[in-house]
Amino acid sequence: MITFAISGHRRELRTTVHATLLVLWALAGAAFLATWTGSPLHPPLARFACWCFVGAAIAWNAGRRGAGRETLTVTPRQLVLRRSVGPFRVRRRYDLGRVRSPRLAAPRRRRFRIEFDYDGRTRRFGRNLSAHEAACAVGIIRRASRPARRPL
Repeated sequence: MITFAISGHRRELRTTVHATLLVLWALAGAAFLATWTGSPLHPPLARFACWCFVGAAIAWNAGRRGAGRETLTVTPRQLVLRRSVGPFRVRRRYDLGRVRSPRLAAPRRRRFRIEFDYDGRTRRFGRNLSAHEAACAVGIIRRASRPARRPL
């Protein structure tokens, strides 16, 4: 088993997660204001402080470069791709016997991603990799997905 932590950042997943968190944070603030019946000068300080802290944490994490992680694990039978941002994780498993033509793709100048065909569709991951990182991962996937040769 070989595991790679892919270094390119996951902009689309990060944007989705942070936008969802920001909407939930705003809804919590609206619910806080709707249930608050006290005087306008004295809000429940603990709830308000917690709400502000959560908003600051979301803003800090959204501005961090490189938040999120993509991990590739190659086992004798499967290729496992995990993507995560904070507590949110997505895991996909691919049977190595059905992985066809792993390759490098260069959608941008000097930044690469890994692609392979699986069940008639092209799967892509590892966006914004260096040529060395992508070539190393593709080489391992190619060796693992090749059928083992039997001695004569």
